[in-house]
Amino acid sequence: MSSLLLALMLIGAPPAETKAAPPATQSPADKEEEKAALAERLELMKNSLKIYEFRAGDDGQPMKLQPEPLLRWNNPVSGVRDGAVFLWTLGGRPYAAAQVFQIKNGLWLHEFQSLAPGRFQATMGGGRSVWAPTRAGIEMKPLDGAPVPGKNERQRLTQMRAIVREYAAIDDFEDTKSRWELRLLSEPIYRYTATDAGLVDGALFAFAHGTDPEVFVLIEAHKKDQAMEYQIGLAPMTAYAVEVSRMDKVVWSAPYRKPPFDPREPFFIREYQPGE
Repeated sequence: MSSLLLALMLIGAPPAETKAAPPATQSPADKEEEKAALAERLELMKNSLKIYEFRAGDDGQPMKLQPEPLLRWNNPVSGVRDGAVFLWTLGGRPYAAAQVFQIKNGLWLHEFQSLAPGRFQATMGGGRSVWAPTRAGIEMKPLDGAPVPGKNERQRLTQMRAIVREYAAIDDFEDTKSRWELRLLSEPIYRYTATDAGLVDGALFAFAHGTDPEVFVLIEAHKKDQAMEYQIGLAPMTAYAVEVSRMDKVVWSAPYRKPPFDPREPFFIREYQPGE
C-alpha cells in the first residue's frame, strides 16, 4: 500500500463516536507555544508551494501565486487540525487552487484543483512537469433565473450571496454513501475582477466540512454587447464523491477518485517532502 493511499484512508475515515472530554484550560505558556507552532506551520505551507512554476496556455503565460492563504481550515470529520487554501490567478481570475495540510502520520499533502477554462502546466526542479491538466477544470454557464447584475460591487455581492444560498452540497467518504451535508461558508473566500473586458465581477464561494472546502462555486458577472448576466461554475476540492443541488434538483456532481492520481486530470494530489 502506498503512503499516499494510506494517507487518504486516514483522511477519509470518519472519527469514532466518543464522549467529548471537557476542554482543558491552557496556560499562557501553552498558548504562546501553540501560537508559535501555528505560525511555523503556516510559513512551511506557504514556502512549500514556491517550488512550483505555473504557466497557462500554449504561450506559457505565468500564473501568479497569491502570497497569503484564502483561509486557514480544519476538518472535524477527517481529523485534520490545520490546513490552508492557496490560489494561483491569471489576469486576476482564479486558475488553480491548492490545499496544503499534514495528516496524522506526519505526511504532508498538496491537493490541487484546476479552476481554469483550459490547459496549464505546473513544473518544479528546473522544468520537471508535476501537474498538467489536459482539459478545463471548471465550466462557466449562464445562470437561469438570476437577476441582472447590480450596478456596483456591493449590490452584486448581495445578489451573489443570495444566488449561492439556493444551492446545497453533500459528499461521500470513500464512496460509502455516507452523505455528509456540507456547510456553505457565508462569505466568498476570494473576490476578483479580471483584465478580460467581459468579466466585470467574480466571487469564489465554498461548501465545507467545518472550514475545509470540499466544493468550490464560482459566480461571475459578465458583460456582452452592453448586456450583463451571471454565470456559475462548480468544482470539487476533494477526492471523494460530491453532489450539488439547486432547489432540491441535482445540477452537478463529481465521482470518487482514488490513487494513483493522474497528473493530466484537473484534480491531483501529491506528497510533499519538506525541503524538496
